[in-house]
Amino acid sequence: MKKIITLILLSVMTVMAHASAAAEEPAWILVTDRDGVKVFRQDENSTRLKTFRGIARMKVDDFKAIGVLMDDYAAVADFMHMVSEIRDVKRYAHDKRDVYITTRLPWPVSDRDAPLRVSFYQEPETYDLVMPIELNPGMPEQKGYVRMPQMQGYYRFSPVAPGEVEVTIEVILDPGGAIPAWIANIILRDIPYFSLKRLRRVINQPRFQGVDTGYYEVPKSWIEAEDASVANVSAESPGPSTPR
Repeated sequence: MKKIITLILLSVMTVMAHASAAAEEPAWILVTDRDGVKVFRQDENSTRLKTFRGIARMKVDDFKAIGVLMDDYAAVADFMHMVSEIRDVKRYAHDKRDVYITTRLPWPVSDRDAPLRVSFYQEPETYDLVMPIELNPGMPEQKGYVRMPQMQGYYRFSPVAPGEVEVTIEVILDPGGAIPAWIANIILRDIPYFSLKRLRRVINQPRFQGVDTGYYEVPKSWIEAEDASVANVSAESPGPSTPR
């Protein structure tokens, strides 16, 4: 009997702990839902610390193209809204690298910069590709830029079905310095929205196709779908004509 009562009490305490944690987490606020892109904002207790999350599904012809694109810093800077440059600082391995990023913000706000540590891993069961980013302090501040005191987040590419991926961009950001609230709101709304729209346009460009980075796996369902497609094309192709 005592064991049963103990188990019940432990269960109740666990449920209460989860409920308390959920209650403490700030709610996600939907700020944009258009063109197949949803953008959410989350405010921490500190009014300076903002979190934004953008989610969009998109057609991806070649799953390997994701790694090829994300290894091309010039291409990433092109599709990331308000990013002016991403510079390679040091690559330790495919799953660990240091980069330096600069932003282009609307007047009268000064441009920002941040040295970042970028990681990479693939979840074995879902085949999700995840690229966490975090501030990598130590680089001297650069003239003409305000150093962002806080920046961390991730890219997540989740295969939904063969040829379709759901992309999530989430970033916790403190832009530093003095920045008007109305510009901060524009940044929070526009960065994930326009970044995902541009990513949708570039991910299937020919230059990113057919290259195997070799450091992550293609979902089995994608391979099977491609094999079936090739087999169907071969079956439908007319055979050699019989000479008369």
